[in-house]
Amino acid sequence: MNEHRVAGFTLSLDCEGLWGMADRAEVLADRRINDAALRDVYSWLLLTLAHANVKATAAFVSCFAAGLDAVQANHDLLQRMALLEPSWFANLMPLLEQGSRPEGWDGAALYQAVKADGHEIAWHGATHLSLSDRTAGEAVELELILAGRLFGELGDVPRTIVFPRNLVGHLEMLRGAGFMTYRESPPAGLARRMLGLLNEWNIRDSRVEAKPEMRDGWHVSPSGFFLNWPAGVRSLAPVPVTIRRWKSLLREAVDRGGYVHMWFHPHNLITAPLMKVAFDEILREVGELVRSGDLISLTMAEANEYYRTEIGGVA
Repeated sequence: MNEHRVAGFTLSLDCEGLWGMADRAEVLADRRINDAALRDVYSWLLLTLAHANVKATAAFVSCFAAGLDAVQANHDLLQRMALLEPSWFANLMPLLEQGSRPEGWDGAALYQAVKADGHEIAWHGATHLSLSDRTAGEAVELELILAGRLFGELGDVPRTIVFPRNLVGHLEMLRGAGFMTYRESPPAGLARRMLGLLNEWNIRDSRVEAKPEMRDGWHVSPSGFFLNWPAGVRSLAPVPVTIRRWKSLLREAVDRGGYVHMWFHPHNLITAPLMKVAFDEILREVGELVRSGDLISLTMAEANEYYRTEIGGVA
């Protein structure tokens, strides 16, 4: 390993609006994630990133990025998908067919704002249907067709994937479709999830060893660390503890030439506003380290290129 390599920081955002929760009727009925709330959060987020001089990887659900008019223009394709995956589309299709414009589903203006600020645009599925190997290949093919239509109209061809629900699958098909980079799934299982929750109190967290690598022809980013969403049981972790933990990770990365990958959903900032306090303070620290030259802000695609020549990551 190059011991003199400057530490790296990546932020990846799962940009999905309500598309990411299409199967959760209670969330759709809650109405907190609406158009106005999404506009406010994305505006605040982009300003915070600009102040810290951080470029993120923004993984958009194609339907969210393109907007409802473009989605309605592809209604025939969605109907075919709904026949293959009825449980995912059970709440969605009635909303699209009622003739109104449901709140929280159209992120076209948000997408354009993120793109205009120069962030990497990645793919988070066409409808947020799981792309795991449990999903039928025919359904994944239709997802790719729909994404091709929608992103074609937007003039973008994403090459990076953040898998919906963090469930990696159908890699051969997706590699054949031109994708090159993906974020790895976090460790599965109840015990691993509980350990992850306990780590929210680890104010001396030093896990900065995992870095992007080449694997089976893919650029693979580590699963990274979810910025704590202080709601439900996760609200037991105080915001100051979250801040101290992330500052510890950043210090370790700087001291050891390590790498830190943070991720979350922008709509998490709506349902748990205290999360904004933590993110703002952590990004201030990131910004200071970037300005001092001790840390480099890298998108997922940039991070994989940056670490490509490290031992274990040579193509």
